[in-house]
Amino acid sequence: MNENTKAPQATYVSLTAGQREMLLESPLLQGVPYESVFDWLHYTPVRALQHGETLIESGVHHGKLFLVVSGQLSVWLDPAPEMPDDTVVQRALSGPEVARIFPGQSLGEQGLIDGQPPSVWAIAARESRVLAIPTEMAWQTMQAEPKIALNLLRMLSDRVRQANDGLRGAIANQQRLARDADTDALTGLHNRRWMENMFPRTLQRFQTSERPVSVLMVDIDFFKRVNDEFGHAVGDQVLRESAQRLLRMLRPADLCARFGGEEFCILLPDLDADQATVIAQRVLAAFDAEPLPLDSGATLKISVSIGVADWDHVAGFQDLVRAADTALYQAKRDGRNRVVTAHRNSLSR
Repeated sequence: MNENTKAPQATYVSLTAGQREMLLESPLLQGVPYESVFDWLHYTPVRALQHGETLIESGVHHGKLFLVVSGQLSVWLDPAPEMPDDTVVQRALSGPEVARIFPGQSLGEQGLIDGQPPSVWAIAARESRVLAIPTEMAWQTMQAEPKIALNLLRMLSDRVRQANDGLRGAIANQQRLARDADTDALTGLHNRRWMENMFPRTLQRFQTSERPVSVLMVDIDFFKRVNDEFGHAVGDQVLRESAQRLLRMLRPADLCARFGGEEFCILLPDLDADQATVIAQRVLAAFDAEPLPLDSGATLKISVSIGVADWDHVAGFQDLVRAADTALYQAKRDGRNRVVTAHRNSLSR
């Protein structure tokens, strides 16, 4: 810490009778006889902190157990930047605060137990007063009065539970973010990012076996015309309804993703080209037979074109998708609303 970030000279005051009574009801001293902590309450100076003054510096031993008498302390993890004191305070109080410590609460318990320097900073969030009990005095008192040690264990246990709850929340949030990153927001299907990760992994599991794998590339016919004639809101409905219709026709083991725009990619494990073509024909017939329902209550007649390719257990995933995509565009060139199956040797082109 440079001269600009050093705390001002510490000043000390004494406890009032009301403050002593409040501390005796604190979590650390609750149930402890007054006589057991008489020296703490009468002979330990109370440090007066100005707003923004540093009490605990990360990585620096302080050798104290602190009890907050008044005010508030802000605890944070960032190392103090080399900048003027007021800027440090502003960053601390508006940044990643770990905890806010109020009157009757304590700091420094972990350092008291393991003797290690602190891993956090603590600064005064407002004018505060703190009882600073030397570590040696704290240990001597706890040896004579085990109730303090029991209270300390309960406090630390509560903090561990709170930390676990926070960790669960962080994990759940991380999982949600991971799901969001792999999900197409409009259709609810997996997105291309997920597809390019999961489809190759699925092929890898089939690498040493003779089990077939096929891919369908499905494209909504004349989708641009839908947007132009009915608007993008209707176009979005068509994409959502098409995605749900595809999902209803697939097996649990099949993998379906939105490839991009109005195009969907489906991986069919354990189905060869002939079997996959049958599935594709069923999809085609389902779209052709029943118009898609819209939010307005109207329906819209939609058809799809589908390209099919089966894996030769040699070509890479991108080659397999490319073969199915080539077959899809052949279907569109041939008039749409049809299925075209790629030749096996097209994988090696």
